[in-house]
Amino acid sequence: MTKIKAVIFDMDGVLIDSEPLWQQAGIRYFNQLGLPVSAEDMRQMVGVPSKEVIRKFYQKYGAADLSIEQATEQYCRCAIDLILDKQPLMDGVKPLLARLRQHNLKIAVASASPRELLESITQKCGIRDYFSAIASATELAYNKPHPAVYLHAAQQLGVEPHFAVGIEDSVVGMTAVKAASMCCIVVPSAQEENDPRWALADHKLSSLHQIDDSLLARLIQHR
Repeated sequence: MTKIKAVIFDMDGVLIDSEPLWQQAGIRYFNQLGLPVSAEDMRQMVGVPSKEVIRKFYQKYGAADLSIEQATEQYCRCAIDLILDKQPLMDGVKPLLARLRQHNLKIAVASASPRELLESITQKCGIRDYFSAIASATELAYNKPHPAVYLHAAQQLGVEPHFAVGIEDSVVGMTAVKAASMCCIVVPSAQEENDPRWALADHKLSSLHQIDDSLLARLIQHR
């Protein structure tokens, strides 16, 4: 039986309630560029890397005068500034991190977001010390749904992927976790909880509070 030794978190929508802020920043930024991006457009981009968001909107609405790289940088800056101002830590994060530490589990972040945001928000929210590794897919050759960022986080922790659990809120992220041969816990938003694709996950929960001592005991004993 495989015993779990590490827990690897996605950031946006799992540790911080940042998806609404990414969407808010996106609507504001793209509209300023002259692209009529709507709230529904942004909802469809949940879990999609920032550069790919720009690419898709350029294809749909026509390219702005900025390159994809320039627009990606500016879009991320707008969102990061908003997120750092709000510091929207998800309910249950701090008790869960403390519980994982009590069980002697290694903890990491594996996110599609830029390292600047990952480092800054974990510091500002007072949780940085819980993480032995922070992996940003923006520094790797491939972003989610490719498993690279989860494999990189596991490597930094010194744990084989099949000894790790990945926690996600998006189908894109779940795909990355499963492609990395990890156990997957998903905590989808209320709007997406009935998506049949969640059947791919090992555990589907409604909140982080459900990752209690009982579930952790089962994960630590076997997958």
